[in-house]
Amino acid sequence: MKRIHLLAVVLLIVSLFAGSLAASAATVKVGVIAPTTGPLASIGNAVVDGVKLAVKVINEKGVNGNKLELVIYDDRNIPDEAVSAAKRLISGDKVPVIIGSVGSSATAAVQQITMRERIPTITPVSMAPKLTELGDKFFFRATATAAMREVVFAKFVSQKLKAKTVAFLAANDDLGRSTVDAATREYARYGSPKVISTAYFEPTSTDFSAELVKIRALKPDVVYLVADSTRASIIVKQLRTLALDATVVASAEAATNEFIRFAGPAAEGVYFPLDWAVTYDDDASVEFLNLYKKEYGKLPETKFAVQGWETAWVVAEAIRLAGADLTPAGIRDGISRVSWVGPRGLFDFDEKGQVKIESKVTVIKNGKFVLAK
Repeated sequence: MKRIHLLAVVLLIVSLFAGSLAASAATVKVGVIAPTTGPLASIGNAVVDGVKLAVKVINEKGVNGNKLELVIYDDRNIPDEAVSAAKRLISGDKVPVIIGSVGSSATAAVQQITMRERIPTITPVSMAPKLTELGDKFFFRATATAAMREVVFAKFVSQKLKAKTVAFLAANDDLGRSTVDAATREYARYGSPKVISTAYFEPTSTDFSAELVKIRALKPDVVYLVADSTRASIIVKQLRTLALDATVVASAEAATNEFIRFAGPAAEGVYFPLDWAVTYDDDASVEFLNLYKKEYGKLPETKFAVQGWETAWVVAEAIRLAGADLTPAGIRDGISRVSWVGPRGLFDFDEKGQVKIESKVTVIKNGKFVLAK
């Protein structure tokens, strides 16, 4: 009888020990909101591919003994659907941190929920400046703002291209408007070019000929497109067909191999502000590219894959720094203390939750992105 009692005690101790090990090796859920279908699907899927690759690599060793588990929802770049995804992640999936979204309007909608619920959220892509101007201590941006990008790009347009006049054709969304505003302010600072036309289109538009005819009549030195790669490719083809004689510059959202493929010869000579490309050969970029090619059998078509990769690593580093405190507040504090180097540079967030990522100016030559001179 004593032996049976002793065996029961031993089994109880073993089960408690095993339970404590299981508890210490927790799974940390990471929510992801991105447009994997719809007009921004090429960007959203690239981000998700980068996030998935990072988490696969991270989980090989774990983070303080923990594994990351992704919970991914498609918002189709529709703010209402992004809000639904955020509510589901917070209330249903109980995630302590969210990566997302992509489109600035969708991210702004998500932020209204995560700010109220105090869930740390980090966007890998959204560039509208207002996102980090709201005093939201739980929001972080792992890329440059439109205004930061224009510091470099506007100077190039004004001083290198020596443009005297510019016409904007931009998506009617947060990013389109904020990019136009930022560029216009920078042009005024340099004294040129003069903005002679600003036209906005719905993000799902496919025919731009009417606006391009109006722009052609104004004879601008530069036409600035703020659009995703699909819309930008359509615009440049229509622009070339109309023999609109102007230098074309475009926002970084269009700087993808998809744009080059869709636009064909019309893509030649288009300038972009770009903070990373597959031609980069620094150690962090080479590591990412080798792992990406091994996983997917090809190199990434857009820079947005590396942005997903970097953002997932920032989250992992924040979880490491949080230690045993895997609450939303603990992970938020971890993000604020992150100092990590990725392919695009140092990720070190300021008091507004913003990183400083420098852009370079690229141009398409012979079907490839090269640094502009």
